[in-house]
Amino acid sequence: MVFIPGISFILFALGGTQISNTISGWKGWRRIVLPIIYVISLLIALNAPYRAFYVGLIAWGAFSLGYGNGKTWLYRFMVGCTYALISIPIGFSMWNIVTVVGFITLFILSNTPLTSKYFVWKICEGGFGLLCGIQIAYLLL
Repeated sequence: MVFIPGISFILFALGGTQISNTISGWKGWRRIVLPIIYVISLLIALNAPYRAFYVGLIAWGAFSLGYGNGKTWLYRFMVGCTYALISIPIGFSMWNIVTVVGFITLFILSNTPLTSKYFVWKICEGGFGLLCGIQIAYLLL
């Protein structure tokens, strides 16, 4: 139950923007590796291959959507909604809604001058992954 949210936080943050002056982020961590980890974890936990495959497919598609500069807030909200759909093949919980609200809230906090120094982008990226991981882990209880 701790593995999926934890690895989601780590890989989502690694798969984002520049990590340091010498280390760039590689989007494949979140777009390829993380959905594969979801599929493997669900195969072990549920033994329902088609559900695991659909979770991986939705995660791959959702994590491939860009939400950076030049995107409208409506578009970003829709990306947050797709993140909330990741666990739908295995069920629905309050965490699906929390994912959308959390995604937009973190985005706003990181883009507001008053709070942006506390909500740095790398933490927000990790938070997006954490929310996705929690929704899956919660349904496995």
